Amino acid sequence: MTVYEPLLALNWNLLFSAITVLVLFLILKKFFFEKVHNFMVERENEVRTQFETAEETNRLAEQKLVEYEERISNYQSEGREIIKAARDDAKVQAQGIISEAKDKARKVMEQSEAEIERQKYGARQELKEEIGTLAVMAAERIMKRELSDKNQSEIVDQIIKEAEEEKWS
Repeated sequence: MTVYEPLLALNWNLLFSAITVLVLFLILKKFFFEKVHNFMVERENEVRTQFETAEETNRLAEQKLVEYEERISNYQSEGREIIKAARDDAKVQAQGIISEAKDKARKVMEQSEAEIERQKYGARQELKEEIGTLAVMAAERIMKRELSDKNQSEIVDQIIKEAEEEKWS
């Protein structure tokens, strides 16, 4: 006959095994589970802090990026304004130089015209003196002899020819 043994029999082995498991659990809970739990909580807090720091850093980086983009656009507009001001200054200087050159040219022209007028006046005076000299020479010759119309025109032609040959001083 076969005797059936119950699946779970209460014996001292089972009782000592249960007590050992219970003591082991309490020891592990006291020394191991709390440390592991504390380690996990600390790690979770560190990760959370790192995420928050990373988010703050990203937000600050985006602010800086926006600020730098604004600065760059401001610098570009300032650069355009500086170039425009330089062009305007150059135009003003160019116009000043041109007007100054025109004034100088006008003064030179006025001085040249005045010099021409002086030279014309001097030439007229010289011409009057030469004409006077020629008239005196013609009168002397005419006075030396009485001339007919034909002789008179020959003398005048001769005087003009002599005057052309001599250089006027």
